[in-house]
Amino acid sequence: MSAGIAPLIDVDRDTGELIQGWERCKKSIVTILTTRLRTRIMRLWWGSEFLDAQDQPNNQQTFPESILAALIAIELYEPEFDIERVTLGGAGYDGSVEITVEGTYLPDRSQKQVSETITI
Repeated sequence: MSAGIAPLIDVDRDTGELIQGWERCKKSIVTILTTRLRTRIMRLWWGSEFLDAQDQPNNQQTFPESILAALIAIELYEPEFDIERVTLGGAGYDGSVEITVEGTYLPDRSQKQVSETITI
């Protein structure tokens, strides 16, 4: 690893197996975005305000607030990822929004992208 950062190891929340590398980082980013602040008993400070912004009307003020919430949370809580860009797709009638996060995965310095449709 040229950057000197060893990949973190975590437990997959769906299967219970150990995961590491880009798959762990990707799942971590989605978990950060879908966890509201002050909802985890032992980690009240962990999560994001991304979903809170999605509960607002779908207008020109909501999109920048959502993007800023995602940027701040990922920058704070995902040490293996250097975030460069967040884009939001159209919001669905069911409360879903497509988010794309782009940046550098630090252990191997490669450009990576996470696209996820999140439903509130």
